[in-house]
Amino acid sequence: MTFCETGKAGLYLHVPFCRRKCPYCDFYSVPAQAEMLEAYTEAVCRNLKQYADAVPMDTVYFGGGTPSLLSPQQIGSILETAAACFPLAADAEVTLEANPATVTRQQLSQLRAAGVNRISFGVQSLEPEQLRYLGRLHTADEAIRTVEDAAAAGFQSISCDLMLALPEQTPRALSHTIERLTALPIQHVSAYLLKIEPGTPFFAQQEELRCPDGDAAADLYLQAVS
Repeated sequence: MTFCETGKAGLYLHVPFCRRKCPYCDFYSVPAQAEMLEAYTEAVCRNLKQYADAVPMDTVYFGGGTPSLLSPQQIGSILETAAACFPLAADAEVTLEANPATVTRQQLSQLRAAGVNRISFGVQSLEPEQLRYLGRLHTADEAIRTVEDAAAAGFQSISCDLMLALPEQTPRALSHTIERLTALPIQHVSAYLLKIEPGTPFFAQQEELRCPDGDAAADLYLQAVS
């Protein structure tokens, strides 16, 4: 839990499962299996009951990993337990991180019905070559379609992650991605620089990756801000 100056708390839930680990990622995650997802859901609900408190909450955030690998029913069970254990504000922001390759329009509608009202898609790029570099499971067209499906499912708060200073990323390629991204029905972009972390495949390959140098990375960042 995190606390802010208003005295309200925010609940963060790490969902440590992925279909496949991206070569740049050093967050803890393991391959998803159905029985593990169910055991995780039950364990989270048990822990929430142990930490039950009268502190009001106005945010719930499912991060990962890939939280969208949990079924809408499992997400709903966790949210129902959280609401029973903590005074959850009626207008609480409930965010779920999602990989565009792991959700359908039907699942998005079910997630919305389960209580998720904000969704954050790990788009990262809309350039096919960069998506391949990053080991992403989705194509640019799939990411675009998934964002549009989320809007059709009733989400009015949609965020997309955007990665900067990718291998061989040019200002022109970044402009193309940003133009396509901002044409979508989204309300927020989370843009961040690629960081090569020790222990990742990218760390072992960093001399071959041809990432922009520090000055070029700064220029790409300022371009995105602009």
